[in-house]
Amino acid sequence: MYRGRVVIRSLCGFLSSAVVFTAGCASPDRLTHDNFRQIKVKSSTEDDVRGLIGEPSHKLIGLWTYQRPDKHLSAMVDFDDEGRVSRVQWIDALGEVWEDSDASKRKKP
Repeated sequence: MYRGRVVIRSLCGFLSSAVVFTAGCASPDRLTHDNFRQIKVKSSTEDDVRGLIGEPSHKLIGLWTYQRPDKHLSAMVDFDDEGRVSRVQWIDALGEVWEDSDASKRKKP
């Protein structure tokens, strides 16, 4: 019984240390509107996007999505068959902003 408690306490201590260590090494959040606007349709590549706004929250074939629920932000980046950006969307729910590089898809007032 005592040995089990020691193992559990040791494991909890190790996990707590790992969380603190990795949190200190985390890169700053690069999903900002300024960084996002640097993505260029028809010329930016996956590497360019990754360099500007980081790794996506989700990857599908030809579509990367970024979500930051704590900031009420969403961004989508579509890629064509050659790996170039074909469409970008930025949604800032708090700022009530929706930008879409495809003008035909924009909601008309």
